[in-house]
Parts: sequence; structure tokens; C-alpha cells
Amino acid sequence: MSTTYRLQLGVSPISPTEAERALLAIKRAWCMPSWVRKQTLGDQVLLLEVRHEAELKVGESADWFVERIGAAIWQETGRFVRISVDIAPHEAPDGRIYILDEPAYWRIMQSFRLSSPR
Repeated sequence: MSTTYRLQLGVSPISPTEAERALLAIKRAWCMPSWVRKQTLGDQVLLLEVRHEAELKVGESADWFVERIGAAIWQETGRFVRISVDIAPHEAPDGRIYILDEPAYWRIMQSFRLSSPR
């Protein structure tokens, strides 16, 4: 049986079109988040925030899940965007925070470069 996780994810800077693509990537790779917020940071620049609680794939670690979601977002947007993820097992008081910066982008995309976002 898989564990249920609480997830809060932030993506920025991102355009309104890229925000929609990022949401689609999250939905394809996991599920549609129950809470979505698009905060304007400037002219056509957004911070996309999502929250959700659901199971990961059976046998999938939180580390692998974060890399898989990051790769899906980057593939769908077609470029690097900064991603922060706070993920915790359902019953845990605190989660683990991941910051997917540009070095993480290059490292992770080496593994996912040939996979299709769809």
C-alpha cells in the first residue's frame, strides 16, 4: 500500500501560458491539484502555487516523485523554471523542502531527456 503525501509546489517565474502547461504536466504525472493559485509578480510573470494530498505511485520515493514532477514541468514548459516542493507523509508534522534550481534542472533532465511528457 502506498503512502498519502501532502504537497505544496511553487513554480516561478512563469508566463500565464506556461502556468497552464505546468498544471497539465502535474495532472498527467500525478493528479489535478485541489488548490491552485496564480500570483502576478509583474507584467505577464506569475508564481504558480499548487497544493494537494494524494498517494504517490506504489513503491515511489518522495525524492523520485519530486524529480519526476520537476522533469514533467520542465518538459511541458520547454525550459528551466525554478520549482520548490514541500512534501510530507500525511501524518508527519513537517515535510521535506526541495529546491529545483538550474543545476538540478541539468542533472535531472539528463535522466528524463528522452521521455515524453505525454
